Amino acid sequence: MHRVLVVDDSHVIRRLVEVCLEQLDLDVLTVGSGNEACSEMATLPPDVLILDVGLPDISGWDVLDFARGERSLDGLTIIMLTGRTDAADIDRAEASGADRYLIKPFRPSELRRVVLDTLHEAPAHS
Repeated sequence: MHRVLVVDDSHVIRRLVEVCLEQLDLDVLTVGSGNEACSEMATLPPDVLILDVGLPDISGWDVLDFARGERSLDGLTIIMLTGRTDAADIDRAEASGADRYLIKPFRPSELRRVVLDTLHEAPAHS
């Protein structure tokens, strides 16, 4: 079963993403901070990381840098899910190694499609 880690400081967004992805038969774990995300990824690498930029401790940019710097996370798909719409943020995400960039508010069908597309593009972690 594919594993998805959702990182957002909003409980409502975490729950919305979780409900949205439940029907895809995925193992969805949610956390509310960047430090929790890094700890979770180091313990059990997910196949997909859905990541907000604005987090209460370390930024989503720091989490993205952590994920791209860890050999154990090679092949991890990272989907930025944020309210930031500036071209500079989108460019930064791409330059830092994010695979996709979705803007809140999002359509659940679009999120499901993006997650399914990325899972078909990359093998699951062992």
